[in-house]
Amino acid sequence: MDLNALETFVTVVRAGSFAAAARDSNTPRSSVSLRIRNLEKSLGVRLFKRSTRAFSLTAEGRELYERSINPLSSLLEALNSVARQGTSYAGEIRVTLPADFPPGILAAAISEYRTAHPAVRFQIIPTNEVLDLVHANIDLAIRIGASNPQDALIRGAIDMEFGLYASTDYLRRHGQPSSIEAIETLAGPQRPEFRRLLQGALAQGSSLPTFHIAADSFTFVRELVRMGHGVGLLPKSLCREDLASGTVAPVLADHFSGSIRLHLTYPSRADLSPKVLAFARLIERHIAKPSARPIG
Repeated sequence: MDLNALETFVTVVRAGSFAAAARDSNTPRSSVSLRIRNLEKSLGVRLFKRSTRAFSLTAEGRELYERSINPLSSLLEALNSVARQGTSYAGEIRVTLPADFPPGILAAAISEYRTAHPAVRFQIIPTNEVLDLVHANIDLAIRIGASNPQDALIRGAIDMEFGLYASTDYLRRHGQPSSIEAIETLAGPQRPEFRRLLQGALAQGSSLPTFHIAADSFTFVRELVRMGHGVGLLPKSLCREDLASGTVAPVLADHFSGSIRLHLTYPSRADLSPKVLAFARLIERHIAKPSARPIG
């Protein structure tokens, strides 16, 4: 059997269409269609029910997909490993992560990784949606809290520090607040899962008040802080450059100092390839760095 045809079949199912599979694999659509026809001919069965606008899997197609996806991933990784003879990784790594994950951390990790493995391509998908890792063909997901599908494989977790921050100019004008409730303008995320996780980081007996400016974008909250318009609830890693320059300072550091757990998630055990795990370890190290390169 042609392994390229089988790989193309899996790509089509994951991508949801022949056109999308052609784009994802950088292959002409005609080649994708030809490989699928040849695969169906060699097996003697129809794998797809096609129409002009969509397709669905036949019973045989569904069985082939479910039985081949993990063994195929393992086999292709083994072949790639033999081909590179232990010197370097190749291929693509697809990563999804929260939309406001500090870009400097990810950029530093990718830069270091590609210096050692220049043949590896990356596709980064920033989104707050919980994607289907198999259908979206994701190799690694960085996710907040426990928002992971039951069939996903979670390996490792990273604690991302959060705190309250304000510009030094704002603090000169307003002084240090005595409590979170005393802050005149407080900005932070509205999403319930964020509030629930951050509530646990407060000092005992305190509660997270309603934000005067609620925004599910930490980069937006950071800009408000930089402009001197209040106190923002932010990841420490997003404030490193401003803290180092002295333009931003912590607020109520002894009252609020907590973290949110980020989980490194893989679609299945078969996707725990050395190539992906090596990148995941870099992500962990760059998040843990006490001082990272400037964050954009």
